[in-house]
Amino acid sequence: MSVQAFLTRWYLRSRFKPRPGAVIRVAEARARMARLDRWQMPLPQGVQLQAVPAQPEKGLCPAEWLSVNAPERTVLYFHGGGYFFCNLQTHRPVVSSLSKRAQARVLSVDYRLAPEHPCPAAVDDALAWYREVLRDTPASQLVLAGDSAGGGLVLACLQAAQQQGLPMPAGAVLFSPWVDLAAAGESIQSQAEADVMFTPESLKNAAQFYLKGREATDPVASPLYGDLQGLPPLLIFASRQEILLSDAQRLHDKALAAGVNSQLVLESDMPHVWPIMVMLPEAKVSLRQVTAFLRERVPNP
Repeated sequence: MSVQAFLTRWYLRSRFKPRPGAVIRVAEARARMARLDRWQMPLPQGVQLQAVPAQPEKGLCPAEWLSVNAPERTVLYFHGGGYFFCNLQTHRPVVSSLSKRAQARVLSVDYRLAPEHPCPAAVDDALAWYREVLRDTPASQLVLAGDSAGGGLVLACLQAAQQQGLPMPAGAVLFSPWVDLAAAGESIQSQAEADVMFTPESLKNAAQFYLKGREATDPVASPLYGDLQGLPPLLIFASRQEILLSDAQRLHDKALAAGVNSQLVLESDMPHVWPIMVMLPEAKVSLRQVTAFLRERVPNP
C-alpha cells in the first residue's frame, strides 16, 4: 500500500465513514462534496471540456464532453454517489484522465438524483443519453463506465437498452459497482469494520432514497437480479476490504454463468472506488488496466 493510499484510508475512515446511528443529511453531503470541488487540479494537457445543456425535448439531462484531438473511441460515464450526491465536477478528474489515457471522448452524464428523483429517473436519463450517443457513434466504438451507483446504473442501462432492442456497446467498466440495493451480499456484514467509507446502515439508508417504496430486488434498481445474457464484456474492480465486495463477486459469477466475458480485478487494502482517486499510485495502475481494456475492445481505427 502506498503512503498516499494509507493517508486516504485514514482520512476517509476519520472524516467520511458515518458513526453508528448517524442520519444521512442529503444537503450536507452535497455541500461537503461541493467544497472539495475547489481543490481540483486543472484538466490534463490536451483534454478539452464542452458543457452540454439539458435538452428537455429529447429527454436529455445535462452532461459534458471531455475529449482529446482526434479521439479514437467513445466512453459514456455515469458517476457514483449513492444516487443522491456527487456530480460532473466531483468526477471530472477520473473522466478527464480516462480521456487522456485512452485517447477517447468521454461523455459524463449529470443524471437526476434521489430523493427528489427516485428510481427509475437515473435509468431513464442514462438510457436517453445512450440512445443519443448511438445516433452518431457505432455501438462497436462505444464503452460504458461508472463507479459505485454509477456502476449499477451502467448495468441497469444495458439491461434497459437490450429490452428495447438497442445494440450493445463494445464493453463496460465497473468500479466497485452497487448492483444489489437489497444488501444481500455476505460482505455487507463481514467487511463492515474493514470498509473505511460505509456501514451497512448507511448503505441501507442511501438505498431508501433511491427506492422510495420500490422493491429492493427490482432489477431496474438492483440490476444484479436482472438478465445478464447478451451483455458485452465486463471489467469489474473491487476492494477486498469494502462492503460491496460481494456485489462485484456475484455480478462476475452470474455474468460468467450467463456466457458473458467478465474480468474481476480485486485489490487489497484499497478504499471503495479507488480507481477514481487519480492521485493514488494504485489508481494509476488500475486506470492503465482500464485503458488496455478500452483499446482492446475498441482498437485504433
